[in-house]
This record gives sequence, structure tokens and C-alpha cells, in this order.
Amino acid sequence: SDRFHVYPLARLIDQYRRYAVVLADTNRAQIFVFASGQAVDRQDVENVKTKHSKVGGWSQARYQRHEQNYHLQHAKEVVETLEKIVREENIEHVVLAGDEAVVIPLLREQMPKTIEEKVIDALSLAIDTPEHELLEESLTAFQRHDSLTDMEKVDRLLNEYRGDNLGVAGAAETLAALSNGQVEEMLIAAKPDSIQYDEEEVKKVLELYRDEEPLPDELDQRSVADELVKRANTLSSATVTFIEDSTRLEMLGGVGGFLRYRISEENAVPYEQGDSVPRPG
Repeated sequence: SDRFHVYPLARLIDQYRRYAVVLADTNRAQIFVFASGQAVDRQDVENVKTKHSKVGGWSQARYQRHEQNYHLQHAKEVVETLEKIVREENIEHVVLAGDEAVVIPLLREQMPKTIEEKVIDALSLAIDTPEHELLEESLTAFQRHDSLTDMEKVDRLLNEYRGDNLGVAGAAETLAALSNGQVEEMLIAAKPDSIQYDEEEVKKVLELYRDEEPLPDELDQRSVADELVKRANTLSSATVTFIEDSTRLEMLGGVGGFLRYRISEENAVPYEQGDSVPRPG
């Protein structure tokens, strides 16, 4: 073909976005960065291992305070290391793993709000959990969170579009908004065959916002999906979110987007009777 098929590549990137996992106990921690179904970075934190004491009275209380101080210092160091990784790797999501009764609450107490807001789940796993099992468990948690977030985004888009606010829907209108740089985030069905479109309307938009590349000879769901993804990246710098369960998104034609701004009617040109698209440039 003389045209790139970018849709499946963009979907792959969306499915396997980077996230961090902290696997910790009271004196050890392993911090992983997972992407593309594998670990791309790992850092270990190890501190003094405390031993249980059976002495009584004041000595026991003093020892327990001493032990708690070690655990607290360890948690602080783990969080500081995590904070550095999140900043340098531009991590948006964090999964915690360890003893849910002791370690995870201790870690959460030391987290600044900016890190705590990124925590999407906490898993009860031992410190010696194999890497492949940690990846499998954390990826399941990540995808579960993603699915819930997707549902919320689709509902919000439906409200924005129906309320005639900062929402656009349908292949032709979304292509026009993308071409004009209006779209902040595009929601698109994870399967191209879920995208419905009017061929005549889409062709008019593509012709109106024609770039240096030749237009596709024939339109099909794959080429329309490619054009949507391409323009999201090159013309609108929009985040592309693939919706796995696109049942509700299909009510809007399988694609839509949240707008940065709207363009007034006097600055729009018609592409179909009763409809309009933003004027190029």
C-alpha cells in the first residue's frame, strides 16, 4: 500500500501504556516500570531487616518504637524512589503490591498527593512474587481500571455532545475538528468495524482539509480509522483513547472527541446541508 496502516499500532500503544508497580515489604522493595507487556525498568530498595524480640516491659516498647522507625524510614525511601521514577518516566498510573494490612498503608501515608492520585489499585502479594506473575496481576488491575475509566469518558462525551458543549461525534465531524486542531482527546472504538460513517460526508471533509498526502482511492472502515488516528496525532496533538467495549460509543458512530474550544458559526463553512465544519486554518 502507499499509505501507512497506523490504527493497529496506535491501539497497541494504548493497550500497553507505561505504568509502575511497587512490590514491597517492611525492609525491601522492587519498583518496576512495565510497558509493551514486559519490564523496561527495575529499581530495588533494601534497608535494615528487623528481628522480633520477646523482651518485656519498657525494653519491649522501646524496641517496637525502634522497629517502627526503621519501617517508616524504609517507606519514605521507597516513596522517594517511586516519585523520581514517576517524574522521569512520565508515569500516569501506579499499582501497589504487598501486605495490605501493614506495608501498603505505610506507603500511602508517606505519599504526596501527586503520587497518591496515580495509585489505581493495591494487590496482596508476597515480596518474592515472580516477575511474570506480578506483570500478569498488575496488567489485569490496569486493564480493569482502564475499562471503568473508558465507561466514564464515554458517558461524559455523550453528555457533552447532547448538551451541545465541548463534545463532537461521528466520523465526519470528528475529522473536521481534528483537522482544525480543536480536539483534546479522541475516543475511538477498538475495532474499526464499529465505526459508522457517511462516505459522501467524510470525502467532503477530507477534500476540504486536504494535506500533501493523496486521499485514499476508496473509503472503508480501516482507511477512515487510519485517517482519524493520523489527524489526531499530526494536526490536533490529541490523546487517542481506544474503547474496548464500544457499545455506548457506537451510539455516536464509534468515534468522538472532547474539544478544547468551539468555533462560532460565522467562522464555519458548510459541508452538508444543515451541517457545518470549522474553516481551515
